[in-house]
Amino acid sequence: MIKRIYGFNIAVQDLDQAVPKFETLLGVKSRPLQASDFAFPGMKGATLDVNGVSITLITSTDDNSPAGRFLKSKGEGIMLIALESDDVDSDSEKVRSQGLALAAPKTMKGGWGKANWIHPKSLHGVQVEIFFPGGVYKKS
Repeated sequence: MIKRIYGFNIAVQDLDQAVPKFETLLGVKSRPLQASDFAFPGMKGATLDVNGVSITLITSTDDNSPAGRFLKSKGEGIMLIALESDDVDSDSEKVRSQGLALAAPKTMKGGWGKANWIHPKSLHGVQVEIFFPGGVYKKS
């Protein structure tokens, strides 16, 4: 079941410039993320916890990564809205039964958690992630 909005991913060209701006604006320190913290290779970032909502700044180390393609086609901005789910497989099937297209044929899993993505073409240009957090994304 979808529980809440988990957070937002924002694609940025220069992570070193973006992080201090968001830390100052939001009044919280970021936590760095490495390539292994993402479902797809070629990305790195930093996350800021704002009253339980994750604002994750992402940049690309590879033009063919999801962040690289987003930056190339749309420029900087909100790349994804993440919804926390307690059962990604079940929620993905529910989404599919509602006629929405998923970006992955099945749930992806890693140290970062479990996820699938509703294709932006199904939701008016907005990519929505169905996400069960793990690893650095799991809130204690």
